[in-house]
Amino acid sequence: MKKLVIAFGIALGAYVLISCSKIDEFGLDKNTTLEEALVRLGDIQSDIEGMVADKSCNGGGDCKVLAYGKKACGGPSTYVIYSSNVDEALLEKKSNEYTALQDEVNRRFGLISDCSIMAVPEVTCVDGKCVIVEL
Repeated sequence: MKKLVIAFGIALGAYVLISCSKIDEFGLDKNTTLEEALVRLGDIQSDIEGMVADKSCNGGGDCKVLAYGKKACGGPSTYVIYSSNVDEALLEKKSNEYTALQDEVNRRFGLISDCSIMAVPEVTCVDGKCVIVEL
Protein backbone atom coordinates (compact mmCIF):
# COMPACT_ATOMS: atom_id res chain seq x y z
CA MET A 1 0.00 0.00 0.00
CA LYS A 2 2.86 2.35 0.86
CA LYS A 3 4.40 1.78 -2.60
CA LEU A 4 1.05 2.57 -4.23
CA VAL A 5 0.81 5.88 -2.34
CA ILE A 6 4.38 6.78 -3.35
CA ALA A 7 3.72 5.89 -7.00
CA PHE A 8 0.51 7.94 -6.95
CA GLY A 9 2.39 10.89 -5.43
CA ILE A 10 5.07 10.74 -8.12
CA ALA A 11 2.46 10.51 -10.89
CA LEU A 12 0.50 13.43 -9.43
CA GLY A 13 3.67 15.52 -9.12
CA ALA A 14 4.63 14.78 -12.73
CA TYR A 15 1.13 15.73 -13.88
CA VAL A 16 1.28 19.03 -12.00
CA LEU A 17 4.69 19.86 -13.52
CA ILE A 18 3.51 19.04 -17.03
CA SER A 19 0.26 20.97 -16.71
CA CYS A 20 2.01 24.02 -15.25
CA SER A 21 4.29 24.38 -18.23
CA LYS A 22 1.68 23.59 -20.86
CA ILE A 23 2.24 25.56 -24.06
CA ASP A 24 -0.91 27.05 -25.57
CA GLU A 25 -1.83 27.44 -29.24
CA PHE A 26 0.12 30.71 -29.33
CA GLY A 27 3.39 29.11 -28.24
CA LEU A 28 3.10 30.70 -24.79
CA ASP A 29 2.72 29.23 -21.34
CA LYS A 30 1.35 30.82 -18.19
CA ASN A 31 4.83 32.02 -17.18
CA THR A 32 5.61 33.76 -20.47
CA THR A 33 6.62 37.38 -19.93
CA LEU A 34 5.54 40.30 -22.08
CA GLU A 35 9.08 40.58 -23.41
CA GLU A 36 9.08 36.92 -24.47
CA ALA A 37 5.70 37.32 -26.16
CA LEU A 38 6.94 40.40 -28.03
CA VAL A 39 9.97 38.44 -29.23
CA ARG A 40 7.59 35.78 -30.57
CA LEU A 41 5.60 38.50 -32.37
CA GLY A 42 8.84 39.91 -33.76
CA ASP A 43 9.83 36.49 -35.10
CA ILE A 44 6.53 36.13 -36.96
CA GLN A 45 6.84 39.73 -38.21
CA SER A 46 10.29 38.89 -39.59
CA ASP A 47 8.86 35.83 -41.34
CA ILE A 48 6.19 38.01 -42.97
CA GLU A 49 8.69 40.67 -44.01
CA GLY A 50 10.89 37.99 -45.56
CA MET A 51 7.96 36.57 -47.49
CA VAL A 52 7.05 39.96 -49.00
CA ALA A 53 10.60 41.22 -49.61
CA ASP A 54 10.38 40.57 -53.36
CA LYS A 55 8.07 43.31 -54.55
CA SER A 56 8.62 42.71 -58.28
CA CYS A 57 5.60 43.19 -60.53
CA ASN A 58 4.54 43.40 -64.16
CA GLY A 59 1.54 45.67 -63.61
CA GLY A 60 -0.53 47.35 -60.91
CA GLY A 61 -2.74 44.28 -60.58
CA ASP A 62 0.23 42.34 -59.23
CA CYS A 63 0.46 44.62 -56.18
CA LYS A 64 -1.63 43.99 -53.09
CA VAL A 65 -2.10 45.20 -49.53
CA LEU A 66 -2.56 42.99 -46.50
CA ALA A 67 -3.89 44.25 -43.18
CA TYR A 68 -2.85 42.22 -40.15
CA GLY A 69 -2.24 42.41 -36.45
CA LYS A 70 -4.82 43.60 -33.96
CA LYS A 71 -4.79 46.80 -31.99
CA ALA A 72 -6.13 46.53 -28.47
CA CYS A 73 -9.01 48.82 -29.49
CA GLY A 74 -9.66 46.74 -32.61
CA GLY A 75 -8.62 47.02 -36.20
CA PRO A 76 -5.35 46.02 -37.84
CA SER A 77 -2.07 47.18 -36.35
CA THR A 78 -0.22 47.32 -39.66
CA TYR A 79 -0.38 46.95 -43.42
CA VAL A 80 2.14 45.37 -45.73
CA ILE A 81 2.38 45.68 -49.48
CA TYR A 82 3.35 42.67 -51.51
CA SER A 83 3.51 41.25 -55.00
CA SER A 84 1.09 38.50 -55.99
CA ASN A 85 4.08 36.29 -56.83
CA VAL A 86 4.36 35.30 -53.14
CA ASP A 87 2.76 32.21 -51.65
CA GLU A 88 -0.43 34.00 -50.64
CA ALA A 89 -1.81 31.04 -48.69
CA LEU A 90 1.31 30.91 -46.52
CA LEU A 91 1.32 34.70 -46.15
CA GLU A 92 -2.31 34.61 -45.00
CA LYS A 93 -1.52 31.81 -42.54
CA LYS A 94 1.41 33.76 -41.06
CA SER A 95 -0.59 37.00 -40.87
CA ASN A 96 -3.46 35.18 -39.13
CA GLU A 97 -0.97 33.67 -36.68
CA TYR A 98 0.46 37.13 -35.96
CA THR A 99 -3.02 38.66 -35.55
CA ALA A 100 -4.20 35.95 -33.15
CA LEU A 101 -1.01 36.18 -31.09
CA GLN A 102 -1.12 39.98 -30.92
CA ASP A 103 -4.76 39.81 -29.80
CA GLU A 104 -3.79 37.30 -27.09
CA VAL A 105 -0.83 39.42 -25.95
CA ASN A 106 -3.06 42.50 -25.76
CA ARG A 107 -5.60 40.59 -23.68
CA ARG A 108 -3.15 38.70 -21.47
CA PHE A 109 -1.00 41.69 -20.57
CA GLY A 110 -3.73 44.35 -20.58
CA LEU A 111 -2.11 46.39 -23.34
CA ILE A 112 -3.78 49.47 -24.79
CA SER A 113 -3.42 51.15 -28.17
CA ASP A 114 -4.02 54.55 -29.69
CA CYS A 115 -7.35 53.48 -31.27
CA SER A 116 -6.59 55.46 -34.42
CA ILE A 117 -7.85 54.13 -37.73
CA MET A 118 -5.06 53.56 -40.18
CA ALA A 119 -5.64 54.48 -43.81
CA VAL A 120 -5.29 51.57 -46.21
CA PRO A 121 -2.34 52.38 -48.48
CA GLU A 122 -2.88 52.42 -52.22
CA VAL A 123 -0.31 50.49 -54.23
CA THR A 124 0.80 50.33 -57.81
CA CYS A 125 3.60 48.93 -59.93
CA VAL A 126 6.35 51.44 -60.79
CA ASP A 127 9.43 50.36 -62.73
CA GLY A 128 8.70 46.71 -61.99
CA LYS A 129 8.30 47.17 -58.24
CA CYS A 130 5.23 47.44 -55.99
CA VAL A 131 5.17 50.81 -54.23
CA ILE A 132 2.77 52.86 -52.13
CA VAL A 133 1.03 55.59 -54.10
CA GLU A 134 1.94 58.93 -52.55
CA LEU A 135 -1.03 61.31 -52.58
